[in-house]
Amino acid sequence: MEVLDRRIQDPRFLCLYATLQYYPDEVCRPDSSLGLPYIHAALAHAGFDVDLLDASIGRPGRDDLADTFYRRTPLPEIAPDLFRIGLTPERILEEVEPFDVIAVSSIFTQQTSRCLEIARLVKSVYPEKIMVAGGVNARSLKQLFFDSGYDVIFLSEGEKSIVGLAEHLRSGTPSLNAVPAISFRRGGETVTTPAGPATTDLDEYPMPSWGALPNDQYWAISEPWGGRDGWLDDSKPRFASILTSRGCPYRCTYCHISKEIGGEAGDIGRLRFHSVERVERELDTLKSLGVELVYINDDSLLAWKHRVHKVLDLLQSHNFLLADINGVNIRHLFRRSGSGDDLVVDVELLEHLYTAGFRRIGLPFESGSQRLLDKYSTAKWRIDKCDIFELVRIMSEMGFTTNANFMVGYPDETLDELSETYAMARRAMDAGLDGCGFFMVQPFPGTVLYDQAVASGQLDPDMRPDDMGWSKSQSPSPFRHLRIDPQVLHYSRNLAFALLNTDRRSRAWLDKTAGAASGALPR
Repeated sequence: MEVLDRRIQDPRFLCLYATLQYYPDEVCRPDSSLGLPYIHAALAHAGFDVDLLDASIGRPGRDDLADTFYRRTPLPEIAPDLFRIGLTPERILEEVEPFDVIAVSSIFTQQTSRCLEIARLVKSVYPEKIMVAGGVNARSLKQLFFDSGYDVIFLSEGEKSIVGLAEHLRSGTPSLNAVPAISFRRGGETVTTPAGPATTDLDEYPMPSWGALPNDQYWAISEPWGGRDGWLDDSKPRFASILTSRGCPYRCTYCHISKEIGGEAGDIGRLRFHSVERVERELDTLKSLGVELVYINDDSLLAWKHRVHKVLDLLQSHNFLLADINGVNIRHLFRRSGSGDDLVVDVELLEHLYTAGFRRIGLPFESGSQRLLDKYSTAKWRIDKCDIFELVRIMSEMGFTTNANFMVGYPDETLDELSETYAMARRAMDAGLDGCGFFMVQPFPGTVLYDQAVASGQLDPDMRPDDMGWSKSQSPSPFRHLRIDPQVLHYSRNLAFALLNTDRRSRAWLDKTAGAASGALPR
């Protein structure tokens, strides 16, 4: 009998963040993404026994951070200078032993090996345990995950699917084939079930289980997503992330959302919202947990201006410190002027962002070439319509700390277009920008860009996922046959960074926040 055909009267679930791996020049921070807290909440709400463990941290009260998060174990089998942090294999086996189903989140491509390690480890000792994985990376590399021991891959939002799987394990109803948006193997064949319509009313999902996270340990480490609000001191605010919406109106080819309209994931890339009332309840919950600093993790918070102002009112009334916003699009910082097509800086929105508590905002300019913006970034802003230098000047005068994210190394980028990006960065710095970063374009699995690069021969389909990452500042481009000599690209990128970020404070700030790039840029 296959493990998925067994009946388990009271299945026990463990939501597990895998151990982590980093290079010496990267900022080490716990995963702490909200996927597993949402899964935990859905199972608990449905009456199932569920626990949560971050294997990079261990159990509060039992595991010391010196033996987990701060202990570096070399991984020479992957790369000479890569290291692993987290629980030992022996401790992981102790933790999973009481549970029937181990649910792992995999959204960061460069952490793939640690997620695969978990399945191989558990299955080597407990072959009867059911290993499931979710997240864009698991979906995109599902055959690799199956080969490493995972039994089920979740292809879309998992709240309803995980409850369907739990009910199937308990009673056999519904049929496994009726659980939406999953893949599993049966008789040597891969079975994939349809995703069905995406949930449009996000309030249907229970609030994420923030309280199940090892928050005291996260706060002691003090490396929140979105950076530390530009601080370079030793303060350690109590922080948490929140999602007030899901999806995005744009379909940038290097972002996972580019493949989340139709297909295996269904339509989860479409922009959908929590009600303002639900956002207020979530902020109340975070306040009751003692949270002081909030990171808004939406992919496109500013898209619907009428709603944004209501959310900003709530944030202001709760008096949170606010980290950078994950989902900023340049076009949303402008508004139409009168009845024409002219765009002007949306000063009202900026003022509201400031009074709500935002002090640092990253500006994703992405390229100085309109052709590249049109081709790879959904033409989501026009250089000739948006005066970004006026935007930077106004934000600087208001008191914002601003940095800009640029992307270089597009598959067909020319030297002239690369020069346009460097020139835009120079002018933005002259206008008052506090710092700028240049990130090598990454064709992550699960994006349209990945599919295009493999089809064109510009990317080896067997390339190790661990080698991809926005924050790998010293890594060459993953693409083959670039129009720009790779050495010229690599050298010029590092030179531009060094020349433009000459202020010691901005250099230190950019170095500190570079490891968050996979969260700060579209993934």
